[in-house]
Amino acid sequence: MKTRIITAGIAAALAIALIILGSFFTIIVTIALSLVSVILCGEYLSAKKLNKNMKVFIGSLIFAFLIPMLSNTQARYIPLFLYIFGMCVMAVVFHRTLSTEDLMFSLTGVTLITVSLSVLNILVWSDQKHAAFWIVFCLGVPWLADTAAYFAGSYFGKHKLCPDISPHKTVEGAIGGILVGTLSALLIGAIFKLIYGEVTIYYGVLLLIGFVNSIVSIFGDLIFSIIKRSCKIKDFGTIMPGHGGLLDRFDSVIFCIPVVYIFSQFFYLCL
Repeated sequence: MKTRIITAGIAAALAIALIILGSFFTIIVTIALSLVSVILCGEYLSAKKLNKNMKVFIGSLIFAFLIPMLSNTQARYIPLFLYIFGMCVMAVVFHRTLSTEDLMFSLTGVTLITVSLSVLNILVWSDQKHAAFWIVFCLGVPWLADTAAYFAGSYFGKHKLCPDISPHKTVEGAIGGILVGTLSALLIGAIFKLIYGEVTIYYGVLLLIGFVNSIVSIFGDLIFSIIKRSCKIKDFGTIMPGHGGLLDRFDSVIFCIPVVYIFSQFFYLCL
């Protein structure tokens, strides 16, 4: 528990520093997201030992870096097409030594991770004045929901949520996570109202997104738990002592970022 809290504190400090710098220099956010994308995809591929297949591994990591980096440019779709086409070509050329299962595992997961982080970069660049809000809201709600679920489950958990997938998750933990995640959306909005001053925060929309993403974050966590179980690993890595790999922290976020983007296309979150 102590190691977990210390690691979380260090990660939070780094995140705050990034948010502050990113508020003044948006390109820093883009670079950071590209690097995070590489780490996440590296851990994901390593789970299935595809880091030993250089043809798949190197190409996937290059793609993982380029997609967030180019997501705010007109060239955003070029790496995506080249990666998909390249993987399909490898499926044909190396069909005797490279299984279709491994290729589809790589293609699906790497595309999902990189596109999700790219969407966050698009949100930041589309509203640079409120860049910090988008970063904190997209990451903060699922992370706070996940943290609340962990503590609520630890102290009050009695009923297993999905024992065949993740034996430690409980119904009580999920309820605690949803409550805190939903309320955290309002709290984040109120904090940035104080920071930005005259900005208009649409609390009703934030409340709805907070509720939806608190549920989505649980499914994201469970989906990657299924992947870990199928790969027979406990964590995706060891980069964060007490937490596992970076992907173990981002698994609940990956599906939540697109949800924020979808809502932002139909509703105002802040103005």
